[in-house]
Amino acid sequence: MNFTPYQYLPLFAKVAIERLDQNYDMRKGGTLNEMLDAYAKTYGIECDTETRQSAAHIASRRFANFSAA
Repeated sequence: MNFTPYQYLPLFAKVAIERLDQNYDMRKGGTLNEMLDAYAKTYGIECDTETRQSAAHIASRRFANFSAA
């Protein structure tokens, strides 16, 4: 599957990934999904599957301790 590169992700997805960078304990797939949903909601939209999968892929490559489950 082709993932969306970081620079083309919506701002809310970038913010969610950067939040994981700030807090070691938040590096879990469930937490990322919660943040994506909450941040997208502030824009009045829903997080689509491609954005969600791309953000999880980026997080798993960026953070060695990221748990997608």
